[in-house]
Amino acid sequence: MGELLGLPEWLAVSLYLTVALSAWLTYSYWSIRRAHTRLALRRANPDEETFLKLMMTDCSDEAARFVWDQAHFYVKPRLTPHPDDDLLADLKIDEDDLMLDWPREWAERKGFHESNFPDWPPAWPATIRNYAKWLDLAPV
Repeated sequence: MGELLGLPEWLAVSLYLTVALSAWLTYSYWSIRRAHTRLALRRANPDEETFLKLMMTDCSDEAARFVWDQAHFYVKPRLTPHPDDDLLADLKIDEDDLMLDWPREWAERKGFHESNFPDWPPAWPATIRNYAKWLDLAPV
């Protein structure tokens, strides 16, 4: 490839990788932004107080505040979380964050090991509401 461009091979490969990575990151950013814009047009953006009221019958206040803080970090300033948002499809939050980082942080707050979480109920969609309910299923 480098010979075709009149460049050393290492430089041609480096340029190709840089351009490819930049294109991938640009597309990812655009895709997430577009998904958040569509979601904002489809539903109301509750403030934190409204969000907590919507969650209060389904989970503990502590779990509701935790998922608010975690999800809000990913969607601000374009959106605020809503209990019925799908964490993967609507908010585009990375599955590793949801299944590794968030449970670890919750377990540390509550004082137990993250391996003690129950399995995710297969019938539950991955909504914010269900995620908070799942956090409350963990041992205390």
